[in-house]
Amino acid sequence: EALARVLERIPKGASVMNGGSHTLEDIGLMEALRDGYQWMRPAIAATNDREERTRKRRQAVTADWLIGGINAITLSGEIVNVDGSGNRLAGYAFGAGKVILVASVNKVVPDLAAAFDRIRNTAAVQECRKLGKQTPCAVSGQCDNDACRGPDRQCGKILIIENEKIAGRITVVLIDEPLGF
Repeated sequence: EALARVLERIPKGASVMNGGSHTLEDIGLMEALRDGYQWMRPAIAATNDREERTRKRRQAVTADWLIGGINAITLSGEIVNVDGSGNRLAGYAFGAGKVILVASVNKVVPDLAAAFDRIRNTAAVQECRKLGKQTPCAVSGQCDNDACRGPDRQCGKILIIENEKIAGRITVVLIDEPLGF
């Protein structure tokens, strides 16, 4: 049902970029984007030249549609996302024409303090371990923000969305089951 709610909003032929997200993988989004959309992520992934890949990533920030996960969402509706490079966050905040953010119930937290705790001590730990990074959180299971610097860090940039000025630009799809991390 979540996949259908995402796809019904995106016109065929639109340029679409997606952020890395286990929730999006779990609902089958990547497979669905292969047919009928100008899906930008495969071309980026296939680019070996660093400068060209960076150029394509910058271009993808301005896709017609950007689909991504949510690291945490508070009971009052604040959406909190972190990113290593910030390209995803740039698209969410301004670059993309429209944004669809997908979250499962395990991302819902009481407040911003709980959001940061969840991101740093659950999501970042699992993401860094999945990627084989040797960050303090991946090694110990707990964030050590002061000690975690450098290229392996996956949560160096933070975006909190409290409001969107353009009506209808951001859609949130909330899934009533635990998915992703």
